[in-house]
Amino acid sequence: MNRDWYRLAGNWLAGAAQNVGPTTGFGYGPGPESAHIMWATPMWAGGIMDERFGNIGYQSYHYEGLNFYPPIVLNGKLYYNVESIPRYGWYCVDLYTGETEYFHNTTGPVVGTGRGHYLSGRILDGLLSFGQIYNYESPNQHGGFPYLWSAGNLEAGPNGMPSTTWMMFDAFTGNWICSIENVPLSGTLVYGKEGSILKYNINNGRLTCWNTSRAIWYKESFATNTAWMWRPVLNMTYDAANGYSLNVSIPDVQGRLLAVREGEFVIGGTGGQNDEDAVVQGNLWALSLKPGEEGTLLWSIAFNPPRASATATEMGGRSPMSGPTVVPEYNVFFFEEAVTLQRWVYDLTTGQQLWETDPDPALNFYGMSDKIYQGKLLTYGYGGVLIAYNITTGEKLWTYTATNVGYESPYGNYPIGIGAIADGKIYLGSGEHSATQPIWRGPNLRCIDAETGKELWKISMHGVSMPMGNGGSNYAIADGSLLALNAYDNQIYCYGKGPSATTVSIKNDVIAKGNTVLIQGTVTDECAGAKKLIEEGKFNIIPAIADEYQEDWMEYLYMQQPCPMDLNGVTVKLEAFGEDGSYSELGTVTSNSYGDFVYEWTPPDEGVYTIMATFEGSDSYWSSYDATYLSVGPAAAPSGPIEPEEPAEAPLITTEVAIIAAVVIAAIVGVVAYWQLRKRK
Repeated sequence: MNRDWYRLAGNWLAGAAQNVGPTTGFGYGPGPESAHIMWATPMWAGGIMDERFGNIGYQSYHYEGLNFYPPIVLNGKLYYNVESIPRYGWYCVDLYTGETEYFHNTTGPVVGTGRGHYLSGRILDGLLSFGQIYNYESPNQHGGFPYLWSAGNLEAGPNGMPSTTWMMFDAFTGNWICSIENVPLSGTLVYGKEGSILKYNINNGRLTCWNTSRAIWYKESFATNTAWMWRPVLNMTYDAANGYSLNVSIPDVQGRLLAVREGEFVIGGTGGQNDEDAVVQGNLWALSLKPGEEGTLLWSIAFNPPRASATATEMGGRSPMSGPTVVPEYNVFFFEEAVTLQRWVYDLTTGQQLWETDPDPALNFYGMSDKIYQGKLLTYGYGGVLIAYNITTGEKLWTYTATNVGYESPYGNYPIGIGAIADGKIYLGSGEHSATQPIWRGPNLRCIDAETGKELWKISMHGVSMPMGNGGSNYAIADGSLLALNAYDNQIYCYGKGPSATTVSIKNDVIAKGNTVLIQGTVTDECAGAKKLIEEGKFNIIPAIADEYQEDWMEYLYMQQPCPMDLNGVTVKLEAFGEDGSYSELGTVTSNSYGDFVYEWTPPDEGVYTIMATFEGSDSYWSSYDATYLSVGPAAAPSGPIEPEEPAEAPLITTEVAIIAAVVIAAIVGVVAYWQLRKRK
């Protein structure tokens, strides 16, 4: 019924599914605004080994090392492949607790393909590549289906020959449903608007689109079903040759596909040449994908590419100029060159150059990287500087530098890579091409405001990077949480806003009017990771800590760093509600580093009060509240002055009274002596 909650939900299907318009690595829904850790779970052995090896740790990432792949997050479940050697199977983990729900084993006899094991020990068949939500709509069936796909032809098999068989799994159970064989190896992979996984190609004068959904449900009507229903057959292997939902003749165009906007158009072309050997114009063109107009030429432009600083001959057959990269949403395309560390931006309508960038930092020679987001061209790399340009005017909007701390980084600044973009925030990782041991200290996971370039938060993390992602590879954002693998300890960390718990109590809760009471309580972190630390006996409670201290606090809790000495808790609002309907806002207090807060209050009137303590939440925690009760009775009656009294006369004791008293005492002593003798017997 809460249908508008879709704004808070987000899945990470990996790969092409996260390409939204011109933005790659785009995450749906909110992104975390704090370094607060929800949970951490080991992917494999990590950290320091033992004294005999000195400060060398277990392997992390390199050519045969760990990776966080794909990952996929679908309906609150995280899926990732085993990346330790031998690489087999995949895990399903609860996004909110970090607990493993199941492990899907892909070992066993190799059947059908005969491909066996890849050189690194990878068993290719059955390992996950990406996810899918297929939104099927017909007169008799409505709604979506969540799937996981193992796309063999995205992985190189023995001798570099990939499989052409794709396997489809039910994302709810992990069970295999069916397969598609003979899937085309080449093509631009995109997701259709209804969730179908598509491959576009131009070849031999034709524009084709291969479609997973069409390959499975390729007939207009089946003998067993003419009622418009989606029914993949269990244990069926479908022929990919039946999966072409588009195959049309096109005009004589040259080059390759550069951009696909499903249901709208494709853009392709050639980059041309401009160096000492020759000057050849480039050409860009667009073909329609609108129903009934597929393959129609929409426009074609010619342009002169930027002047290259070297020839392809001098570069060993490879041009130093890369591009063009097409950004139709902002009507531009651009080239880049690692030798000069520059980019040149052109108008997509006229083919005329608009502007060019300043040279990137020198170390970006080893990998110039960029992303497009909210009208900005974002550039980054080994130089450790993130620069935002207005993509149409070239105005430099802001610069963020990952400044080196200490002397261990061999790069000056920390190399940076963009792991994900969501909700107006850019998430950066730091790493290197192939981490050596011991891993150098200092890199961070960083969250940057996309509008201003301001650093919102950071935390120690050495990001995985294969082969040139500078630590920005293999992140995922889903349901407001960010997932990343930390090479320091080989643990998967989940960052996000977690639950809290507030308590309030009054020790003397029945008082007379005019007396003061002490209101006391706690605010604690109730996320799965905090509860696990308590269950393991490492802490009695985990207090909720203010946002500005989260980096140091989380590193202490989860990464064995020193406990910060200067901490504040969170702000708590205190209110009193009288049984007569009266209301008093008592004020606010801040809990301490133990999670405790106290407040003195003198109730103004008699009656029963409800005392409410509310933590309204922060970027790190969701809100929580608690209530207790206080009874205030009449004030004590005032005491008057004490008047001195005349001493009373002592009564006279007569001889007769004294004799009687002596007899009584003697009788009592005799009785007691008798019973003592009885007990000894």
